[in-house]
Amino acid sequence: MRKTSALIWQDAQHQVLFEILDLIKEPTADREVFFRLKDYTENHFALEEHYMRELDFPGRIEHMQAHARFRKEISELLEAEGELDDIFRDIIATFLTEWLTRHVFGIDKELEAFILQSSAK
Repeated sequence: MRKTSALIWQDAQHQVLFEILDLIKEPTADREVFFRLKDYTENHFALEEHYMRELDFPGRIEHMQAHARFRKEISELLEAEGELDDIFRDIIATFLTEWLTRHVFGIDKELEAFILQSSAK
């Protein structure tokens, strides 16, 4: 693995996650957007968790716990009944965007720095 390629996929996937979150705010958004978000985050988290295990990232337990909390939030949203009205979509999009922003610019940056300092190629 080249260190820079790991960071490129990570940044590209983060961008897609934010694009999906933007779709939630759209008036035509339905539950399919949440399923898309769930699928995409699962793939993204699995890849990050793979790198954390492979490189023996010291913060992996906390990082994986954060992923588990996000997975739980998405699952609960998918189980909720009722219409996805404008207010609901806006509140959920804001909450998830803020969560993801803190995650990406917080513990994901720690992972990025660790990958850059790693001797793994």
